[in-house]
Amino acid sequence: MGNDTYSMTREARTAFGRDTDKLREEVTAAAVKFCEGQGKQMRQISITSKLPMFAMGYPSATIVFMALNPGDPALTGPLPGENSAGTSVTVQRTVTLSSSTDDLVSALTKLDDLRKKGILTDEEFQAEKKKILSRSN
Repeated sequence: MGNDTYSMTREARTAFGRDTDKLREEVTAAAVKFCEGQGKQMRQISITSKLPMFAMGYPSATIVFMALNPGDPALTGPLPGENSAGTSVTVQRTVTLSSSTDDLVSALTKLDDLRKKGILTDEEFQAEKKKILSRSN
């Protein structure tokens, strides 16, 4: 990302791995290891996680960090965009869950069956799929 700033992402191996806290720990440990391998220290800028609806993607965690030389003033000073008082870093967490995940999967499966039977064209299928997915958010 430039200026000794890096971004690293860890994604769950399956859609069943729903523990974003564990992914955040893993990506943080990987960032520390990366920095240590270069003889530097890690300064976290931000960490985010995503937990998409089941079967709509894999959970992930992303860290943005700086790899700095030991003793670098940026290790303890304000982060880029912070004021001189060192306002704390906001940790973002994006969680997208649906209480009706089973209903969503069922509706999409039925829709796909109609497409496979030739009752719906691919264009009609895509349009209806968009409608179903937009209602789930």
